[in-house]
Amino acid sequence: MVETRKCPFCGGRMVPSKVETYGHSTYFWVPPWKSKTTGIFTKAVYGRVWLCLDCGALIPYVNRTKLSILREEFEVLRTEGKV
Repeated sequence: MVETRKCPFCGGRMVPSKVETYGHSTYFWVPPWKSKTTGIFTKAVYGRVWLCLDCGALIPYVNRTKLSILREEFEVLRTEGKV
């Protein structure tokens, strides 16, 4: 059974890509607070792409574990006044 989720744009049904990183379907985001020295090994955050079968939207989503790590990292830097 294929995992599905609701499309935030049209409310249709979305299905995930079979792989997370492949060719041009690789979507990534680089945290703006990472420097070249501190983020040399883990700069990019990769998202798994989901396709809406109704409107055709392609949306990359980051898994919950990575998202919570990024949120915590951002909050710490924000309280320190670095972002």
